[in-house]
Amino acid sequence: MPDAEATARIVASSATVSDKIRALDAAGYPRAEIARLLGKRYQHVRNVLEGDKVGRRAATAGVAEEPAAFERDDERPGRRPSSAPPRPEFEDRGQGIFRLSVRPDGSVLLPPAVLKALELKGGSGVVARLEGDTFIFEGPDEALRRIRELIPLWRPGEPLASDELIAERRREAAWEGLPFEEARALRAAFEAARAKRTAEDG
Repeated sequence: MPDAEATARIVASSATVSDKIRALDAAGYPRAEIARLLGKRYQHVRNVLEGDKVGRRAATAGVAEEPAAFERDDERPGRRPSSAPPRPEFEDRGQGIFRLSVRPDGSVLLPPAVLKALELKGGSGVVARLEGDTFIFEGPDEALRRIRELIPLWRPGEPLASDELIAERRREAAWEGLPFEEARALRAAFEAARAKRTAEDG
């Protein structure tokens, strides 16, 4: 194994990374140490050295062989080879199911069929909700329906919420001008009467 100075010369040389890997391997360095010295993945070092073995076997046999296919950094699970064509922005898989490609900035392109169904145009806003690991887009009609479900239906003859709020503010203002004990008694009587009405209505 070469001394530190010889190793530094190999690492700092203008040779290709593959040639540096071969030189360090010839000097007796283990593959893991070569990867550490060059700042490369162990798999990269292995590919170079194993590829050399395949080439030597082919030359010895005198038969042209196809180069072995080793794992590349961009061929790991979940990664597409850099030479592969880009995936389409969306794929219609039928039955209302689409596969969308997420752009680097996190945006997605909605298919024309989705825009039409949700009555959306460029620049339109869209309501969406996250339920667990499901993200759902809603058209304006569905969004309005859900909002209406959250608002109690007003019936003729019932007091308006705005009127009740105004009356409550007026009561509080009137009670604030009274002595503490008197104001507390009035509040207690009002709350008891409201609780009684609620129980009778329920």
